[in-house]
Amino acid sequence: MEKILSKEEIADLLSAVRHGDVDIESVGSESGSSSGAGKASAAELCNLFKAEGPDGWKLQNYDLILDSFARNYALSLSTRFQRAAHIKLEAMESMTFDALLQRLSGRGAIGVLQIEPLTGGALLVFDEQLSFSLVEMVLGGTSDNQPLIPSRGMSAIELNVIRDVIDSGCPELNKGFLQLQEVHATLVEVVSNLRLLNFVSPEVGIVAARFKVSIDSLEGNITLVIPHTALEPLQKKQRVKTLPTSEVQNSKWQTLVLGELDNMDVGLEATLATLSLRVRDILNFQVGDVIDLGCKPDTPLKIMIEKRPKFLGMAGVQGSKKAIRIKGRIPHGG
Repeated sequence: MEKILSKEEIADLLSAVRHGDVDIESVGSESGSSSGAGKASAAELCNLFKAEGPDGWKLQNYDLILDSFARNYALSLSTRFQRAAHIKLEAMESMTFDALLQRLSGRGAIGVLQIEPLTGGALLVFDEQLSFSLVEMVLGGTSDNQPLIPSRGMSAIELNVIRDVIDSGCPELNKGFLQLQEVHATLVEVVSNLRLLNFVSPEVGIVAARFKVSIDSLEGNITLVIPHTALEPLQKKQRVKTLPTSEVQNSKWQTLVLGELDNMDVGLEATLATLSLRVRDILNFQVGDVIDLGCKPDTPLKIMIEKRPKFLGMAGVQGSKKAIRIKGRIPHGG
């Protein structure tokens, strides 16, 4: 049996660890190497929450929406600048909003979007290379030479110059989402520093899709940022969407339904005639009054199956009970 440490020995051991007299890492590795083959060599760090975090979030076929947006936005920019524009989806990541903030330089243009009926909004982040290049192009500059990128954030005037360029991405975003749901994206604001904007909490999960943009010799990146909370309704919609089944599955389902039809209960009623009366007449009814149905006693009854006319019959008596004899089927019954 191994010796159990006393309180004094435990206190001395903790004090040695705090003062660095005991190297925990070397002790763990030595004990692991000297242990038998049947024992674990060392303890490993295990994150039990990572699987449920933003890294594990996924929207099926979201890349199809992004590819459609990239294709249509490239056509829009080509028409606007009369230059060949190409946009290609390069990466799509799920992360926390705080992790995204650590990557941004804070010198590009950021369009804040509202996407109805989705909640949470979205961001179109233009890096500094593309942002300042677009300012030059909107003002009539050439795309042959790379513009000088200043080491500062964009001014309010520069943001206003390219506001229409960012806004033109909203209709193209609508076309992309039309494959899953009709949405209406609008540009709310254009800013340069996202840290000053209360978009979402730092710990909220987001999906960041990065696109590579090239217009003639100019190159840059656009990042579309949408929170998980905004895409969750589409995720739930995909789960309930039915998929076409194979012919074998259809055959089995058809056989099962046909086998259960014989035991299915349906409502049946026979109607000789119907009348429309005023409430005043009904309230004035007296015992012995005769109500004219407007038809003869031998008029065929209309037999209704689940409120739909299917057969014609004659009223009669069988034994001591009222009965109906089916005379024929109603052509093109409901």
